[in-house]
Amino acid sequence: MTVREREVLELVIAGLSAKEIALRLGIAPRTVECHIDHLRSKTQSRNRAQMVANAVRAGLLAEERASLA
Repeated sequence: MTVREREVLELVIAGLSAKEIALRLGIAPRTVECHIDHLRSKTQSRNRAQMVANAVRAGLLAEERASLA
């Protein structure tokens, strides 16, 4: 997982939309969607909720964030 993908994942977990994530990171919303697509592929997930669950299960998040998901 790239640094940017990890940032996007953390913000998805925080409940932000792609547009909100894009504004926060200074990138295009479509770029955020591309990062989310890559994350879903890497975590073998069908949607964002499953992506978060799989990331937690795989230990891809810091423990303090994982407990909030």
